[in-house]
Amino acid sequence: MRKTISIIGMSIALIIIIYSFFAMGDTGQFFEFEINIWVYRLIWLALFGVFLNGYLKESKKSK
Repeated sequence: MRKTISIIGMSIALIIIIYSFFAMGDTGQFFEFEINIWVYRLIWLALFGVFLNGYLKESKKSK
């Protein structure tokens, strides 16, 4: 179950990062705060890393 949540989280994070390159302006909204678009992308990239780390730990544990 945790693997599935990790995969969904990684997918959402990647979609948001890619979408930010095409449709957003100079700022992004994160928890109702306007922040620089590069900081916004960095936050989502960090969240992707957290989900990836959890997925890899679960993969090792199930082997």
